[in-house]
Amino acid sequence: MSRRVHPDEEVEETKGRNVRFAAVADDEGVEDRRKESTKIEIQEPTAHFDQPEGDSKWTQSHARLLYLISSYAVAASSAEDEETWIRSVPLTVLMYEGVVAGALDFDYAPASVLVSQDGKSRRLWMNITQEGRSAIDDLREREFINGLKLSSEDFQPVTAYQVTRKGMEYVKRMPKHLRREVDDFTHAPPPHPRTLLQVSFDGENFIMHGGTFTRISEVSDIEDVSYVASPYLPRCLRAMEGKSLSSNAHRADESAMGKTNIRDELSEAINLGGLNVLVGEWVPFGSNQIVALNERLGSLDRCQGGMFTSVVDKTPTETKFSVPTGLTSVRIIDFDLVHYINFEAEINYPEDEGIVQIENFGMHLNVDGSVMYGMVVEAIADRQKDNLSLDLLSRLLVDVHQDSSKIMDDLLSEYQRALLNMIFTGDSLNRGKFNIVIAESIEPKLPADEYLDRGDYENELKQILGDIWEAHNLGRDDVLIIGREGLMLAGPSSKRHEKLLLQYCSILLREMFIRNFFTRTFILDDSLKKIRSLIQQYEKDPNNISKIRDMLNSASRDIILLKEVLSYLEESLETMSPPEVPKDEAGTLLFEVLNIEQLKADVDLRVRDLTKLIDGAQHEMMNLSQVTEVINTKQLEDVFKNVEANTKYLVDASAANERASNSLEVMQIILAGSFAFDIIDRLAGGT
Repeated sequence: MSRRVHPDEEVEETKGRNVRFAAVADDEGVEDRRKESTKIEIQEPTAHFDQPEGDSKWTQSHARLLYLISSYAVAASSAEDEETWIRSVPLTVLMYEGVVAGALDFDYAPASVLVSQDGKSRRLWMNITQEGRSAIDDLREREFINGLKLSSEDFQPVTAYQVTRKGMEYVKRMPKHLRREVDDFTHAPPPHPRTLLQVSFDGENFIMHGGTFTRISEVSDIEDVSYVASPYLPRCLRAMEGKSLSSNAHRADESAMGKTNIRDELSEAINLGGLNVLVGEWVPFGSNQIVALNERLGSLDRCQGGMFTSVVDKTPTETKFSVPTGLTSVRIIDFDLVHYINFEAEINYPEDEGIVQIENFGMHLNVDGSVMYGMVVEAIADRQKDNLSLDLLSRLLVDVHQDSSKIMDDLLSEYQRALLNMIFTGDSLNRGKFNIVIAESIEPKLPADEYLDRGDYENELKQILGDIWEAHNLGRDDVLIIGREGLMLAGPSSKRHEKLLLQYCSILLREMFIRNFFTRTFILDDSLKKIRSLIQQYEKDPNNISKIRDMLNSASRDIILLKEVLSYLEESLETMSPPEVPKDEAGTLLFEVLNIEQLKADVDLRVRDLTKLIDGAQHEMMNLSQVTEVINTKQLEDVFKNVEANTKYLVDASAANERASNSLEVMQIILAGSFAFDIIDRLAGGT
């Protein structure tokens, strides 16, 4: 993913002296200047400007990116002004639009990104420009932009940016033609009113909208490539007497016959040869799940494996059965009924017309929860296995991540799916995984630290490894590069270290899972705080009590599942045996670099900390349940008191009615007697 720098965009690297944008009167003057020199001098208007040591070249794309950010977010110039910021995800979308429009001379590649909406995060594959991200870091180092760290409602980290006053003074000196190139893709096109476009997310797509103009961005439309892959599992994961893995090497030429839908013109800085890829994740597994899985896949049958699907047969007595296209074929390699299973999976999911994907990978499922998906990359597009670019590999890895999640969803039990959906808040199909890239050769072959150049090499490695943490030379020929989302070992002796790499990866998979678990504890804690708030205001809304009961039930279920996941984590760590120190020099150096024992101790410490957090949450929930019971009791007592008061009122009213009735009866007797005497008196002739 190296940057394509045009000659007229390069900037003379200077130290100790100012460089400046020459004032340009019109476009014709710009063209004349380009003919005179291939160097553009840039002036920082307010202060002396030195390029940081080891920084990448400053290009016009840096200037355009600075102007792009200034269109949306600038620092306040006075106490009365409002600070404005642009979030990193919308900025990523805008940078992609700039690349597609040709205004930003960067490459892009797919990467998994967390996107938060309505208090809930989900993972999306987006076309990310690592060069653009590197350029943002360049601007921050020059203090042209500020960075702001905050959190979303579900406690995911969010970064926002704004242009500083120093950056705005720089922007004011920029030629108009550079600004116009940015305005063309950040404003609504004719015939719509020329308004600044905003970025929003509708749950599925990113929307560019402004005034009467609206369109869907293709930033989340991941490009497909044709490729051929054979199944691969390291020798240390397989039984000695197991079947050999199949090979699709004879079909490598079919990849060149297929199409790709890559929209960008790719340029390459690093190529790999003899490439084996492992993608790993940790899933809660127990011995009973492994036994059930072996039985489901027919490991003990005479005819093992076959096609399988997660579709539930609701009418098993009917004659016909129909399922959607895209079944997966399984071939059992070897297994232990209680501890593990190894098999090949041939993916038959439908692809776009013209895309050829011969996708076979080996799968290893272990009782300790480690899950590995491996493949030998025979060819990608028109490139054979001895010359594969990281740009193409990044797009292949997207397929592996997505398809492996679908396969595992078919293999897992309903209970395991419930655990994963709880940890990943319903987005388990897009959960993150760890990449292990093992290559027999790398071009160009450089000392390890030269790959961390803050430029072309490092940006391209970030496409498959994430943010780079460290790089080491293992002897004279092998290079190890470790990132947040993967590691790469390249060199002729790389396969000799598979066992050590897998032990390291096995711990990292648990560490990745713990990150998501820890975030989930924040969500649980926030839910408990909302319950307490509702309890304190229960008298204001009579419906609060039913809401409190529902939320307590949900929190109780989550705590039970979290404790069960913790027990799986603790058990998997207990069963891990310490790695053996290799006898060769390169292996010994790798052992020291990976420091597996310390990493395991750190993961053990984090698991114990999670146990305390869950215990605290459980105690809080019990306290809230008791308070809720007190409220229920108080409400019941109030009801009884009201009933008693109403009953007493009815008794008193009844007594009053009885007394009134007796008085009326006496009056009636008196009136009747009086009337009778009057009649007798008249009949007797009285006057």
